[in-house]
Amino acid sequence: MLGPTSNSSTRRRRSVGGEKEEITEGVDNDMLGLGLDNELKADIPVPLMLPSKRRKTAKTLGEEESEKRAERMLEKVVFGGEQSTLDNLFAEKIKSDEELNEQMSGEELFFIDRGDNSEGVLDQSKPKPAWHDEDDDQITLNMTGRKKLQDIRHKDEKELSGDKLKQRLKSQFENLTGSKPNWAKLKSEKEDRKRKDASSDEEDDEEEDLMKRTGDYLASSKSLTKGFIDVKKYTDANKASPSEVDGKNNPKIQSVFMEKFPIMTAHFSANGEEVIMSAKSKWFYVYDMIAGKIIHIPYIRGIQERKLEKFEVSPDGQYLAFLGSYGQIYLLSAKTKEWISTLKMNGSAEAVAFSKDGKTLYSTGDDGQIYIWNLQSRTCQHRFVDDGCVKGTSIAVSPNNMYLACGSYSGVVNIYDHHDCLSKTRPKPSKAIKNLTTPTSKVLFNSTNEILSIASSAVNKAIRLVHLPSYSVFSNFPELNDLTGRVNSLDFSPRSGFLTLGNNKGQALLYRLKHFSES
Repeated sequence: MLGPTSNSSTRRRRSVGGEKEEITEGVDNDMLGLGLDNELKADIPVPLMLPSKRRKTAKTLGEEESEKRAERMLEKVVFGGEQSTLDNLFAEKIKSDEELNEQMSGEELFFIDRGDNSEGVLDQSKPKPAWHDEDDDQITLNMTGRKKLQDIRHKDEKELSGDKLKQRLKSQFENLTGSKPNWAKLKSEKEDRKRKDASSDEEDDEEEDLMKRTGDYLASSKSLTKGFIDVKKYTDANKASPSEVDGKNNPKIQSVFMEKFPIMTAHFSANGEEVIMSAKSKWFYVYDMIAGKIIHIPYIRGIQERKLEKFEVSPDGQYLAFLGSYGQIYLLSAKTKEWISTLKMNGSAEAVAFSKDGKTLYSTGDDGQIYIWNLQSRTCQHRFVDDGCVKGTSIAVSPNNMYLACGSYSGVVNIYDHHDCLSKTRPKPSKAIKNLTTPTSKVLFNSTNEILSIASSAVNKAIRLVHLPSYSVFSNFPELNDLTGRVNSLDFSPRSGFLTLGNNKGQALLYRLKHFSES
């Protein structure tokens, strides 16, 4: 309540615009309710003059400024000014915080981070769930008789809490989808994924660039490794024209037919200009590929042989070795096809092989012995017993004269050190290959002395490739679904890039040996 306690009034007369006005003004300090003492009253002037009675409302400029100054003075007295107001508010805030801290206990103010227990720890990297139902954590689900939940139920588990149910359902969802969906991944996880994808793209680009270039990135070993051979099946070499050999079109040059002459053996001459063919008869044929004509050899003058079924051509192009009856081997000139000499074994002659230089001939037969012939003197320079052999059926010598392979009627192939064969009468084989169980019809070394091919024409798929010098058989040849049939003949290309098998179906199966060059 404001009430007058003491009054002081002032009466003034002014002349404004030629007119006279009389204003009565009064100031009552106690009416303001400030409670100022006498000293403060004496220091503060009285700028504010509240009108008690106004005859005219017109004011001068000085009066308006006086009123504003009075208002600012009043605010300063009551509230203490702008700075004082802010100080008072800050002091009240500190006071309220101190009162709150006094009411809280020590456990409410601090927490201990125990590592794996994340309860009570604020993890700013993981956002809070958008929605959480507290009732889910309090429920307990009965697992008995619920077939739909058998995938998340553990053995002999009857009840499952809501929290465990949520975790197992989440784990089951991630296992089914492979990972979190994109909308559930954090920003950091998405950035990591982008970096991994970028690095994977770079690796793919490097691999693609590697496949486009033909240079050697790694120095490959020059020697063939054992166990597995890199081989690829090509189109049959004798397929209808044009035939595919090493990726090129090789049209058929000519077909030659000999009437009433079933060919048992055929070989190219050493210079590659002739094809020599024999059968179970005393005559044979020569096809001159340069002239394109067939030459008939009715018989061999000087011998009385009725069947010239098997023969071999010497690498140097000088001799033809025909196998006769009663252990006889007939040497003919490769150029004139005339008889030169006859070599005689104690048993039957079943197979022969020339050395690479053409100066030595090796033969085997039904007496179980190996004969080594010197073709310059045309005498037997040495013979030895083939270990465990009763009847020899095939023989081959390596191009470097390091190995000698002897195939037997039982299917066992003995591989000898060539040096031992020249000096011993009963040498021990370096290895006995027992992968064949029928008579060995063919043994042959490749040009690099790293592969020995062995085959039997008695049964299907009786073909093996032996690695040297480990004497181990390549496990991936022939393949399970490879229909090789009965292999009657085989040969390698000059640089061992290709292997050809002739079977009983009239096919010339062609294989690419990728370790070696094509030509």
